[in-house]
Amino acid sequence: MVMTAWADGHVEGSEALTIHKLVAAHPELREVGPTFDLSRIARERLLQLGLKEAVRQCALALTDPRYRELTFQCCAKVSGADGEFVPAEAEILTQLQELFGFSAAQVSRLLVLATR
Repeated sequence: MVMTAWADGHVEGSEALTIHKLVAAHPELREVGPTFDLSRIARERLLQLGLKEAVRQCALALTDPRYRELTFQCCAKVSGADGEFVPAEAEILTQLQELFGFSAAQVSRLLVLATR
């Protein structure tokens, strides 16, 4: 989700706030550490590997279907946080769909959940 925020080269305040709220709201995410550290690490990975490869590596590390769904939902929520359509953010969601093997129906369900 942090890489989704960085996809356009910068993190908007609304995206940072959404990430912070998601981490606070989901017990599964609280163990990842402070969001500032997440942002720094994500930015370093993006600069080193490029967006597509950085997302690919992170996504492939997730094997639990529950975490894959949560990841997709969080990325979708962050993508819409600033109210702008950014193609790079949409590409991340498409890449996650492919890497996780989500059907169109699964993506639709997860996008609905992301809007709650």
